[in-house]
Amino acid sequence: MLDPSPLINEAARLYDHYRLDDLPRALQRNSLDYYYLSIYPSLSEMRPLDDANRPPYPVAIHNAYIHIPFCSGVCDFCSYYLIALNVRRRDAAIRRYLDQVKVELDFHARRTTLDITYLYFGGGTPSLIPPGVLDEFLGHLAGRGYLNPQAMGTLELHPEFFADEATASQFLNILRRYGIGRISVGYQVSDDDLLEQTNRRHRAGFMAGAMAMLRDGGFLANIDLMYGLAGQSLAGWAATLADAVAFAPDSIATYFLFVDKGTGLYERVRRGATILPDHRQIQTQHLMAQLFLERAGYHELPNDFWARDVGDPASFRPERLPSRTITLPVGPGAYGHYSRTQVANVFDLAEYGRRMAAGQSPLWRGYQLSSKQAFHRDVMFTLKNDPFIDCHLFRSAYNRSPLEVFEPVFERLQRLGLVAVADETIRLTPKGRLCVEEISSLFRHPDIRPMAESGATARLLEKHNFAPTYPPVGW
Repeated sequence: MLDPSPLINEAARLYDHYRLDDLPRALQRNSLDYYYLSIYPSLSEMRPLDDANRPPYPVAIHNAYIHIPFCSGVCDFCSYYLIALNVRRRDAAIRRYLDQVKVELDFHARRTTLDITYLYFGGGTPSLIPPGVLDEFLGHLAGRGYLNPQAMGTLELHPEFFADEATASQFLNILRRYGIGRISVGYQVSDDDLLEQTNRRHRAGFMAGAMAMLRDGGFLANIDLMYGLAGQSLAGWAATLADAVAFAPDSIATYFLFVDKGTGLYERVRRGATILPDHRQIQTQHLMAQLFLERAGYHELPNDFWARDVGDPASFRPERLPSRTITLPVGPGAYGHYSRTQVANVFDLAEYGRRMAAGQSPLWRGYQLSSKQAFHRDVMFTLKNDPFIDCHLFRSAYNRSPLEVFEPVFERLQRLGLVAVADETIRLTPKGRLCVEEISSLFRHPDIRPMAESGATARLLEKHNFAPTYPPVGW
């Protein structure tokens, strides 16, 4: 059994060596302010969309995100759009929903060419889809020509999936047939008590059998881990890391807990019933992950995502700016990006159904960025997802460099030991990787601000909006 003491002690020494306690408040990690950078602008900063101001479609779309808004329950930290379904209602509701998704895809196909080469199923819990329904749905996409014969894809699996081995095997066979060859499993932690406290609805012991099934099926396997949970000890986190590596997945994603206002956890924190860990505890766990996973042969790229057998990340180069990425959002609660616009579909299953029946667009909110705003966004996402900022790419696209536009910011980040600048590149240091979202949030555009909303819209935005609340100035 792993003795966690050396790992904990080394992470603690590194915490002090980096002087993380001396970081400005805006760069100190905490669950209430933390912004997991996956969209920008945020939902509350987007504007209502109608026929007059929806973004134009690109000529072709190759990437799509399909949101499956159903779960068997709600984890206490989850703020994504979903509906908890009981077993009796589940199959019929999912079948009806995927019929609506087909209508949505037909709607888009009349306005652009759908040639999907990368398909991501998220949620919610995509693994709740009955195998027969999944087969019919993917067959429909392939038959219409929406799904490229060489398509690749990822699907998120909840651990409950593996309880019924026969159904799981059938489901995986269907995925493989249509090119969905990567699976991401929400393992989270090895501590059964923490799983129960967060309403995860599974125990940790499933993973060895699950990994064997995925390996036999020829899938690439990712394991999601979570740190910063209330009551999560350093020794318990060390055990989770050791267990994850022992399962030998192809990749490991480490997620820091963020607490949004729409969650049960937020209410308990607000009442003082739950105490969240402090900055030292959080970043010691983060350092433990860096130390342990690197020594186990996993490379961190992009940040907080660890992969093995990928080569030395120091040799990787960005090939294009994030603004060039086009992703079609499909289903209620889905986000996407195209035509320099961050967009979101409606966050209401009933309204989504009404729009599909009426042949209307599912888009609800969006923000079309100006060139200057897109420049800010590209800096944010390049820091988050790429090995470094290549200033030549920015000059080619915008005729200016981040070093020119944000010189004082990068000078201070260098003094803090968070970035290294050399030869027209800006690279996060190991210390900087500990607060990549916080650093990225410094580059938000000052003119992009939340809209004033009221009534049901304001309540919905508060429940599902995740956005940075760090001070934008004075950091």
